[in-house]
Amino acid sequence: MEPQLLSQNENSDRDSYSDMDDSNEFRVVTLNVWCLPQPWPIGSKDRRYRLQKLSDHFNIEPYDVIGLQEIWGAEDYNFLVEKLSDVYPYHHYFHSGWTGSGVCVFSRHKIVSTLTHRYSLNGFAHHIHRGDWFGGKIIGMVELEYKEKRINFYTTHLHAEYDRENDLYLPHRTSQAFELSQFVRHTCSGADMTVVCGDFNLEPEDLGFRIILSQAKLRDAWRMSHEPLPDDECHSLTSCRGIPKGGTCDRPDNCYTSLLLRDKDESKRIDYILFKSGKTNVTLEECEITLNKIPSETINYSDHVGLHARFTFKEEIRQQSISWEPNRPLLIEAIGIVAGGQRRARKDRMIFGFAALLLVLLLLITLLLDDLSWYLSIVFAFVKFGITVAAVFCAWHGVIGLTLERKALKASKQSMEQQLND
Repeated sequence: MEPQLLSQNENSDRDSYSDMDDSNEFRVVTLNVWCLPQPWPIGSKDRRYRLQKLSDHFNIEPYDVIGLQEIWGAEDYNFLVEKLSDVYPYHHYFHSGWTGSGVCVFSRHKIVSTLTHRYSLNGFAHHIHRGDWFGGKIIGMVELEYKEKRINFYTTHLHAEYDRENDLYLPHRTSQAFELSQFVRHTCSGADMTVVCGDFNLEPEDLGFRIILSQAKLRDAWRMSHEPLPDDECHSLTSCRGIPKGGTCDRPDNCYTSLLLRDKDESKRIDYILFKSGKTNVTLEECEITLNKIPSETINYSDHVGLHARFTFKEEIRQQSISWEPNRPLLIEAIGIVAGGQRRARKDRMIFGFAALLLVLLLLITLLLDDLSWYLSIVFAFVKFGITVAAVFCAWHGVIGLTLERKALKASKQSMEQQLND
């Protein structure tokens, strides 16, 4: 979808709205909206009502740009376009995959150009219950024209973490984090300011998040705007979690959080606003949690909370006072994780190949069973169909799907190794 052209009347409305704000501030908000379009319980609960309340909030609050994730349905996106067009006349949806990426941007300022990068690894086709492969996770960029400045605004949604102890998708998420960092690094050089936001599905101490900060030289707005707590030293995973530490997901004060997670606050900080100065010096004024409970209601805007940041532009010469974690040890650890993914893919290829041969053999055996009663013939017809579908999928996944995965993992690993050799 291309940036929308405005009529003369729409331009006049936008200009009059902009004239009300003569400040040099730039306001950003991000939210994983959780809008699965299927009916509850398969889809998201209270979806249309939450979208209505969300649009009411956006029309009142003076954000400059909004980054949203999990807007899966075209109907929901078009609803927001209609409701927000007076205040946010520029918008873009990043199309990808079978269901769509779910990622979109609404802006008060002109979108000059857009760019999308689809991650080379997005989970597995046969994990239908997860859905990540069908969405085609991406990082999208819109270039904004803001008061004679150019701002690169990126928003993304990385692969979910379903089981931290046995994380099958860790090589994929690590590769995605590296690709994200390289995409930002190579596209932001001409911008006055760079902002990267979204649902990273990475906690602050995770390797993938540290790679993003170190490789792209980005700063974590939440961490910069909040004084460290006495127990901020992460001696264990749970010590890094909780509402006081910026938890955005699985919060006990969220009505959509599982009942099993409400007894103890182990909310995870996985939604971020990252930024860095470009040609102009950018100062972070604040970064706070927002969009939690709907006012005067008992329900929340989403199963995540949003994050809001306010920046100002300074004309004085920039003084870089922040340091980043060294790249080399991070890359070495990431290479080990990706190499583990390669080994698992080779093993899976053998398993699926053997399964395909076994199913073909079973199908041949069923073809020999001709002397059957009519009702058993019907049953066996369905059995044969199921075996055929399973055999075709195992062959496809073993020969094509896992080959594609191995090559994508190999490409990520080689890119990391190339940086080590520099």
